[in-house]
Amino acid sequence: MESSISFEGHLHAATIYATGWLTRVAAARIEAAVNETSPTTRVLRLDLRAVDYIDPTAFVRVVRTLNRWRGAFGRRVMVQFPERSERPRHPHLHLVDQKNVMPMTVSAAMTWPMRTSPG
Repeated sequence: MESSISFEGHLHAATIYATGWLTRVAAARIEAAVNETSPTTRVLRLDLRAVDYIDPTAFVRVVRTLNRWRGAFGRRVMVQFPERSERPRHPHLHLVDQKNVMPMTVSAAMTWPMRTSPG
């Protein structure tokens, strides 16, 4: 579970780059980087494009940290997420070509309570 966190900052903007796996350890590093931003920083960007795996618990920690930072002085936060994978989910599954048929409406009206016996 390798991850790397790097930071780039300017007078009014900063970017945190995450690569590899976004784990709890990486989330703690991101939190530390957010807390160390300059008071003049007004825009913070979190670049997750190079992240391969996102642990949901770690992501919640990161989001809460960013929300606190943003809410402190009305600052702005941007998050760049990784692109969705374009590889097939089931490469071994091949669907048979199907003819295009006109869609038709099917009525699924039911009465309640349903009766299972006549009368």
